[in-house]
Amino acid sequence: MEERKLLHSFLAKSQKELPPRRMKDSYIEVLLPLGSEPELREKYLTVQNTVRFGRILEDLDSLGVLVCYMHTKNDSLKMSPLSIVTALVDKIDMCKKSLSPEQDIKFSGHVSWVGKSSMEVKMQMFQTICSSTAGLGFESPCLLPDIHSFNFHLAITY
Repeated sequence: MEERKLLHSFLAKSQKELPPRRMKDSYIEVLLPLGSEPELREKYLTVQNTVRFGRILEDLDSLGVLVCYMHTKNDSLKMSPLSIVTALVDKIDMCKKSLSPEQDIKFSGHVSWVGKSSMEVKMQMFQTICSSTAGLGFESPCLLPDIHSFNFHLAITY
């Protein structure tokens, strides 16, 4: 507890003390290798051999917090004086009902809005579906990626 109180002293006293930030400063891409790592895929499958969407939401929640920490990062400190939690998920747009367990998933996200005690993080999930043409000896071209969008509102406490 004493350590958290000490970290509180590192918080900026005013907006003018904060360095300017851009959305691209917090941008991150992460690959979830479901297709290329079968051992990992097993942790994401249901008994019906579909992707557990709750597990994907857990990963997106963690990614949203990481994006916020990147946005508020102070290189001179070992740990952040902020505690970041997901306050709400505002919107989820899915372009299809299920994800393929046979293909990797790429997540990306960035901070899109900042207030005094909260941030909005926009995240997207991409999955490019490639199908092989059975028996013909060649791969068909990959289809355009399915893009799923997520708006997370994260609260900052200190």
